[in-house]
Amino acid sequence: MDDILFNAAISANDRFFDENRDEILNLEQGTKGRNSTILHVAAKFGNVQIMKRVLDLKPSLLYKTNCEGNTALHIAASLGHSDMTKLLIMFANSQEVEMRMELLRKQNHEKSTALHEAIKYNHYAIVELLIREDLGLTLFTNIYGESPLFLAVDRRFCQIALHIIKTVADCGYGGRKGKNVLHSAVTNLAKSAIQC
Repeated sequence: MDDILFNAAISANDRFFDENRDEILNLEQGTKGRNSTILHVAAKFGNVQIMKRVLDLKPSLLYKTNCEGNTALHIAASLGHSDMTKLLIMFANSQEVEMRMELLRKQNHEKSTALHEAIKYNHYAIVELLIREDLGLTLFTNIYGESPLFLAVDRRFCQIALHIIKTVADCGYGGRKGKNVLHSAVTNLAKSAIQC
């Protein structure tokens, strides 16, 4: 990605698009090494205005992945950028149903969805939003066999685990190395008892 475009994304300079209106902007170019687009960069730095402008000009970037298989939604969810996550979902909702589901259910190279990423970093509001959009996300497991509920229980994120249990009647219980949510709960209880 050229420096001018990269700097516009990290500095939230949305005037860049007005100033370069007559030029052909290659918004699909990626950063060296990571192959992140301007949308990924905007997601990382939480620049909602840049994201809006990019999506208006190049909506297909919504589904573009970087070298780790992450979309901008994965990045926004993992970093806890609620406004950005809402914007990406709102934009996806304006697409056809299949396209909307493709974004929400997109798995990266570890087969993690944006829901897995939000749970890993304990971003409750984003977890709540993603589950409200698609209850089926709770059935996905990553390459380690971890379901969203397993991740929440394993990391002792009780609020997230309770939300999944109360909201989703049929969610995944699988965990890594053939374990499940119950194994993780018992292990965590045993660890707590030893620490006391």
